[in-house]
Amino acid sequence: MANYISSMPLWAIILFILSFLFSLAFIADRTKQAAINAGMTISKARNIQFGVLGFYIAFLVYVSILSLRGVFNNNSLPPTVVVFCGMPLMAVLFGIIGNTKLFKKLLQSITLESLITIHVFRVLGVYFIMLYYYHLLATDFAFSAAVGDIITALLAIPVAWMVSKGNAWSIPAVYAWNILGIVDILATLVIMPVDVRHDIIAGGHSQREMAVFPFVWFPAFAPATILFLHTVVFRKLIQIKKVNISYRLATTTSLK
Repeated sequence: MANYISSMPLWAIILFILSFLFSLAFIADRTKQAAINAGMTISKARNIQFGVLGFYIAFLVYVSILSLRGVFNNNSLPPTVVVFCGMPLMAVLFGIIGNTKLFKKLLQSITLESLITIHVFRVLGVYFIMLYYYHLLATDFAFSAAVGDIITALLAIPVAWMVSKGNAWSIPAVYAWNILGIVDILATLVIMPVDVRHDIIAGGHSQREMAVFPFVWFPAFAPATILFLHTVVFRKLIQIKKVNISYRLATTTSLK
C-alpha cells in the first residue's frame, strides 16, 4: 500500500500540525476581537471565531483526505493541489467572504496593527528549511519559500508597533511591508511550477512533500489565505485614508 505521509520525523510532523492549528486559532481570535470592537456580543463574537476556525479545519480535513488517498502525488501543471484546493479557496475568500456585509463590518472595526500581526503565522516557513535539511525539498524552492515568509513574519512586529505608536513613517512602512509579503508569495507561486516542469522532464518528484500529508497544507492553504490577508491590509489602508480625508475636510469646514 502506497504511503502518502511525509518522510519527516514523527516529532516534526506532530509539531507542524500543532503549529498550523495554533496559527488558525490565532487568525480566528483576531476576527473575534474585531467583532467585539464592532459592538457585537461576546456570544456572537465567539460564534464568528468558531466559524472561521471551523471553516479552515473543515478545509484542511478535505485537503488531508485527498492527500492521504494520493490524489496530489503526481507531477502536473498546474499542480493538482492548486486546482483542487488552492484555487477553490481563493475563489471563496475573494469572491464570497471578502464581499459579505459581515466581513466589511469586521474590517471597519479591526485595527491595522492587528491585521499586520496576523502575518506572524508565516514564521511557519521555517518548516521549508527543515524539509531541506532532511533532503526532502529542493534547495531553490525551500529557501525562496522560507526566507520570504520568515522575513515577512518578523517584520510584521516592528511595523505593527510603528502603527500603534502613530509613527510618521508607519503608513509608508506598511505599504512597503505589504508589497514585500505579496511579492514573496507570488515568487513562490512562480518557482513551484518551474520545479514541477523540471521534474516532469527529468522524471523526478522534488515537490512530493508538498503533495503528501501534512505539508500539503502549505500549497492548499497558504497562497490563497496570505494573498487575501495582504489585500485586506490594503483595503484597511484605503479606509484609513478616507477617514483622514473626511476628518480634514470637516476640520477645514468648521474653521471657516
